[in-house]
Amino acid sequence: MQEKIIQLLQQIGRPYQMFNDDGTYQGCFYPVQFLYPDKPKYKMRSNDDEKNYWYGLSKIKKHCIEINLNDKYLPGDIIVTRFRDELHVAVFWEFGKIIHVFRNHSLQIGRLKMFKNYKIFRVIP
Repeated sequence: MQEKIIQLLQQIGRPYQMFNDDGTYQGCFYPVQFLYPDKPKYKMRSNDDEKNYWYGLSKIKKHCIEINLNDKYLPGDIIVTRFRDELHVAVFWEFGKIIHVFRNHSLQIGRLKMFKNYKIFRVIP
């Protein structure tokens, strides 16, 4: 996983892109799709943020297990939160740092503590 994260870090500054070439949603899922390209992608179901939140969360739960917030987070764990009423995902890197991309921004390194409420998921091998 460390090698994949190093490759992802080389993408820092990559502009936000709403959709993949095949029409599936990319958005903030880019870091997750980069690290786990074998996991299914999903198509946006609606312009309703609430529906998209629950749909995106259901796709994550299908391929991951939820980690207790008191457990040790591993590089590549997926952070799921609501940010401005939208689903936002990021990947854990190290020492409280995350890799993520917001709409109209580029791929960046952030801090997990920027989110007040979140869930952590680990991809099922």
